[in-house]
Amino acid sequence: MSHQPPHPLPGDAAPEHPIADVESVCVEASDVHGTDDEPGTSASAHRPTVRPATGGLSVAFVPGIMPSKWFGRWQERFGARIPLDPVPLEEDEDPLAVLQRREAHAALLRPEAAPGSRDRDCWHAVPLYRERPVVVLPADHVLTLLDEVPVAELASERLLQDLAEVPAWARLRAEHLQAAGQIERELPAMRHTGDAVELVAAGLGLLVVPMSLARLHHRKDLVHRPVPDLPETEVHLVWPRLPEPQASGEQAAAEEAVIQEFVGITRGRRAGSSRGEAAQKRPAPAGKRGRVSGDRTSAGSRRTRSPSSAPHRGRKTPRRGRRSPR
Repeated sequence: MSHQPPHPLPGDAAPEHPIADVESVCVEASDVHGTDDEPGTSASAHRPTVRPATGGLSVAFVPGIMPSKWFGRWQERFGARIPLDPVPLEEDEDPLAVLQRREAHAALLRPEAAPGSRDRDCWHAVPLYRERPVVVLPADHVLTLLDEVPVAELASERLLQDLAEVPAWARLRAEHLQAAGQIERELPAMRHTGDAVELVAAGLGLLVVPMSLARLHHRKDLVHRPVPDLPETEVHLVWPRLPEPQASGEQAAAEEAVIQEFVGITRGRRAGSSRGEAAQKRPAPAGKRGRVSGDRTSAGSRRTRSPSSAPHRGRKTPRRGRRSPR
């Protein structure tokens, strides 16, 4: 993906929003989620600003996502030249703010929890996979008798999360409460998913989360069941669309090439089919260049036989065999 040029080309119309304005909008959008000085967020003041990606790639990831397979493949292919630094995030950290503060080059996140990542003026995003939604409930709950829990079965249950997170349940819940002449109780104070899981164990309600988060917070007194009629949660790889302000065009292109290599690994691209500039070209070992394999050389050209080695045609060779008895 190429970056938008900082100035319009001759004959082109000027962009509707200058680059500087777009960058300030991206900063403001990231600041909406809070800073480390505000309550409810984890302090990351000691996390250093990343160096250029060409000298080392830093990838942040939110809880529940397990990128060790991709990180291992990166280390095998490029670790000797471009080491990878994993940046695990806390549950109350905003991954977009981490990227905006240059504490990581890219982040693995769920766009439902970071809606600002859908702004294509600010962020590149590559969808990677989807996660099934599950409901977390006490082990002795009556709904554990079901292998799957339809969302209609949750209408009479209290979910310990914002109504906007599960809109299908919110509509059914409102109808149920209206028919019963009841009103929804206010949610208790919760900092993150871990707190909500504690409240589920205490019997104060249920919780709908991606399966990976349910497994992350697994407890012996809790179980989870799939909710088949709720939409799946997406996992994206996200990185800033705009380069670092002081970076030159050449440096920005080099960093983009490194990130594209990681994109290729997450998409299952093999080492031999790598298309980025960061791929390491491995020359053939000395003494094996041009080696004949079958009827072709290692360069792909057909092997030519010398006249002496070519088979003679038209002349039959006497067949040797056992003499018949006389």
